[in-house]
Amino acid sequence: MGIRDFIEYLREHREKARRPESLSDAEREEILRQAEMMVGMVDAAVRELGSVVDNRRVNLPEEHALRFAQDVFLYLRDEEEKVKEGLR
Repeated sequence: MGIRDFIEYLREHREKARRPESLSDAEREEILRQAEMMVGMVDAAVRELGSVVDNRRVNLPEEHALRFAQDVFLYLRDEEEKVKEGLR
């Protein structure tokens, strides 16, 4: 799954979370399963980026780019967590 796919799924999940009463139990469980998977993917990416930043051979511009990517992933994770909370 690429970042654009992730953002598209997040958009779809947000729309569905706005009207959770219209979802069947199976649909709700599927969205929660997808959201949990997406959060796990983001957590893994953030950890991997952190290990690269900790590598002292990374120069400052690269470090800034890596930290920016971490911030983007953390924002997306937080947004998907909000969807999960709305569906529970």
